[in-house]
Amino acid sequence: MLSELHNKLLSAVSPFDQGVSPLKLNVLRKTDSRPNRTAAVLVPVLDNPQAEILLTVRSEKLEQHPGQVSFPGGSVDQTDRSAVSTALREAEEEIGLDFSQVSPLGFLDRLDTISDYRVLPVVGLVRSSFIWKPDHREVSEVFTVPLEIAINHREYSHKVISEGGKSIVVSSLNWQGHKIWGITAAILLNLGSRMENSSCEAVGSSFQK
Repeated sequence: MLSELHNKLLSAVSPFDQGVSPLKLNVLRKTDSRPNRTAAVLVPVLDNPQAEILLTVRSEKLEQHPGQVSFPGGSVDQTDRSAVSTALREAEEEIGLDFSQVSPLGFLDRLDTISDYRVLPVVGLVRSSFIWKPDHREVSEVFTVPLEIAINHREYSHKVISEGGKSIVVSSLNWQGHKIWGITAAILLNLGSRMENSSCEAVGSSFQK
């Protein structure tokens, strides 16, 4: 039997078989031109009694975004069959998440980033028994945040900045010494918005019956 969390997430994400065409595009960069590179990240939700989001801290040795909080993920390789394959491969490389321990559920909305990537988030429900084994060449730390906090808009501070004549909202959340912001925060808040909307739709449909 599928867990309640599994069903809630499944109702919130965009199904894989619909592809990317139904997805919105969140542009977090100066220009509206399409980025030159494509990436996929895994949004790992731990299936614990109190659901948690799993996040990583990027190694200080990395050239791009050292020390920042992020999701497991990276550039799409030519050998990857799909964005889902990319997200799962990167999660296995970075935190030791075996394919058998995660159920990919669907997509969140895409994001165009200042680092010239179009990022596709893949939500996956991870078994509670999972023990992470970070590759310290890429990941300096792994930590978790309760799902109800990580996706709650009211838990974040929000700042509007102007970039190239465009207004961009930058959200951030401080959690136990970690600053969650930028693309990572945007993805979490997109998940929260989708879960809230799907919950409202479910309530509305129950009243119509």
